[in-house]
Amino acid sequence: MMTVATQASSATVLATIGFITSGMMSIAAAIPLVAGATVGTSSTTWLVATLGLSTGIAAVLMPLLALGAVLRTLGRGRWRHIGTAIAGITVLLLAITFIRDNVAPVASSIDLAGHDGGTVTGRLALVAIGMLLGCAMQSSAAPIALVMVALHSGTLGWNEAASVTIGATIGTTSTGVLATLGTRASARRIAAAWAICAVVQAAIALLLFTPLRHAADAIGTTIAGETGAEPNAIGLAAFHTGFTALGALPILIGAVPLARRLARWIPDRSDVPPIVEFDRSALEVPGVAAATARRGLTESGMAVTNMALVVLSGSGLGSIGDRITSATASLDATRRFVGEIQVPEGDDDTVELQRGTVGALDHLTRLVGDVQNLLPAARNMNAFPPVVREYLNDARTAVEVFDGWLRNPESPPPLAELKRISASLGARRKQERSDTLNRTAAGGTTPDTAINELDALRYADRMVHHAAKAASYLTVRVNGAARTAPVDSASADISEEPS
Repeated sequence: MMTVATQASSATVLATIGFITSGMMSIAAAIPLVAGATVGTSSTTWLVATLGLSTGIAAVLMPLLALGAVLRTLGRGRWRHIGTAIAGITVLLLAITFIRDNVAPVASSIDLAGHDGGTVTGRLALVAIGMLLGCAMQSSAAPIALVMVALHSGTLGWNEAASVTIGATIGTTSTGVLATLGTRASARRIAAAWAICAVVQAAIALLLFTPLRHAADAIGTTIAGETGAEPNAIGLAAFHTGFTALGALPILIGAVPLARRLARWIPDRSDVPPIVEFDRSALEVPGVAAATARRGLTESGMAVTNMALVVLSGSGLGSIGDRITSATASLDATRRFVGEIQVPEGDDDTVELQRGTVGALDHLTRLVGDVQNLLPAARNMNAFPPVVREYLNDARTAVEVFDGWLRNPESPPPLAELKRISASLGARRKQERSDTLNRTAAGGTTPDTAINELDALRYADRMVHHAAKAASYLTVRVNGAARTAPVDSASADISEEPS
């Protein structure tokens, strides 16, 4: 149904890849979506066979396009979305009529006389041509529309058109393969599943070519008799739906074992450093891209908390440089990806999700800066009095709470606990600062040690504050009408931030 609505199996599969890389779906759950997309793309063939080959359809579509444009421009709320849908559907149907009118001259010049669709070798050659067309056009709909117009004009036989259709179904999977090159293993697995599904469908179409043609001819004759449509075109559309549906069945039945095999065939790379990676294919769908960015920010947050815990404990500082580099690189990758998301006008849900992501990104970035500022003092932590070490330990507890929630985001957000610890540390810091200054003035500690203690208090206080605020922004969830807004307002970020 997603593919029927978008008229593009590639868009559905790329969105599915985004679901996987954002952590919203498993490979085993995504494989049936991909199989469904390959069946749904045959809806374009039906549109071409019915409306696309009809004359005079443009006279009906133009007023609908005008209506959709008016609603899209002047409407509000639901009417605005309805106008967008009407305009989009009419533009799609108009495009099909343009294909019919403009492809006809090209179709009439197609010479496939050297490839007889009635023989095995000729059929395989035509399948290969369809594959090349699908790869070149990055679509199965375009080459299928081309051969259907050629079939309608009589320049191409039914067997030849059907063979090219089979090949185009395989060729369009190159979109997923190209989009996932160099990306995570999970994305490459689903692209491979798409290609496997297409190959299985093509194999079934070739093995059952004759019975499928007889069934398609019967359907075409029946529907044409009732509607006056072109029987050969209807038959080709029925053939396309038939072999894709039959080929999808074994993929649906074997989705789980196929997912396991793909995990073995395309393993995760063990040599990749722990820096967050993003699959750019998710940018095709803004909502999916926003969810992918949120997932990446959560992973970046874990790198930040890991680094913060090392500094607050004062141990394991030998690897702190690598940890800071990893955390900073992850945040930078997230920031770049967020900046590339193009949110369409009126998509309030995605805007709200992005707002929470950007707010959390800001606080996590500031947390990294506080860690770097705390590092010199942390190297001399053993010289601190017990009360300061206890303060740092309590700050470490707060960061551990935040880290635990990042690793299990489905658990209840620990906002109240983080806010309580942050408020407690803020109040204690004022007292500890006074005690440190008095102790230094009385000669109980050196000024250098006092400065280190004050830095430790200051930056530990700020780290917990930013962890609490980042958690607040990361609780933002969008699911249709159900939204979870940040607990604290954005204006409070500045007024409450420890100096």
